[in-house]
Amino acid sequence: MITLPHGLALTLADALAPAMARWSERREREILTRGIPLEDSLLDFAARLGIPDPGRVRIEVRSDIPLPLPGGVVGFLQRIGIPLFRPAGMALGNGISAIHTDPQLLRHELVHVRQYARLGGHFRFMRQYIYECLRYGYACAPLETEARERAVTR
Repeated sequence: MITLPHGLALTLADALAPAMARWSERREREILTRGIPLEDSLLDFAARLGIPDPGRVRIEVRSDIPLPLPGGVVGFLQRIGIPLFRPAGMALGNGISAIHTDPQLLRHELVHVRQYARLGGHFRFMRQYIYECLRYGYACAPLETEARERAVTR
């Protein structure tokens, strides 16, 4: 796992966040246009999380989740040793893109939807998320840890 010092992680997050936020906003619009609404049990979970207007959240089910990087960049990063993976799901504002509708996956992504709202939107979420992944690694990033922990139903 590659982790970066605080200053470098923050500098990179500041540089990448604007483009990532624009990409995220564009993908959210696409998902909200053609996605499906949450089932009742997920609507209840979203409401308990405190998602504003959970009825607005939409899910797009597809065989692969688009990444915000051109294919050539993905290949280059993998060749130089930066691990990239194909996610099973991705929250983008009020839109969720997922390869299946497993409730555990969707609850995890709903926690990220709540984080977008709590942090104040696409730019602030992306800046924080990128920083944490670069600083602590994906598995230990606090936003990811929170999503894993809160996705477990009690």
